Amino acid sequence: MVIVYASKTGFTKRYAGMLAEKTQLEAYSVSELSKVSKNEEVIFLGWMKVGKVQGLKKMSKHNVKAVCGSGTGRTAEPDESTVISRNNLQNMPFFYMRGGCKPLNTLTGMDRFMMKLFVNMLKKQENKDERQIEAISIIENGYDGVKEENLQPVLDWLSTV
Repeated sequence: MVIVYASKTGFTKRYAGMLAEKTQLEAYSVSELSKVSKNEEVIFLGWMKVGKVQGLKKMSKHNVKAVCGSGTGRTAEPDESTVISRNNLQNMPFFYMRGGCKPLNTLTGMDRFMMKLFVNMLKKQENKDERQIEAISIIENGYDGVKEENLQPVLDWLSTV
């Protein structure tokens, strides 16, 4: 078994590194997929965007046994069942791990444009709930939620396979 990951800002890559260290499994970026045999069992880690695990489509011809999604929310967004459905993970273990976000003023290009649009939309909403207020702060100031303890459900699953 190996770990394959897709990481845009480094948070998911850190999880892949931690998981590799704890399990002694090799970790590869999706850009190194040619090094992974199609028959090799894979734990895939990808960052989340609108309920989709990024990079997962590149794994379609590989033997993926479990998928981990990394995002900024406290829980998978919009919710875990929607994430499972959007990514066709009905017959596979899915684990959500809280990752992080770079501060808005450090983003560039389309990422900056889209996040600025999103945060402005959130700010205009009346009667914001706690999650919306937190989302505004995370986008504007950045956030790092990567913690070893977030890997525990994956490690527990691995101990049963």
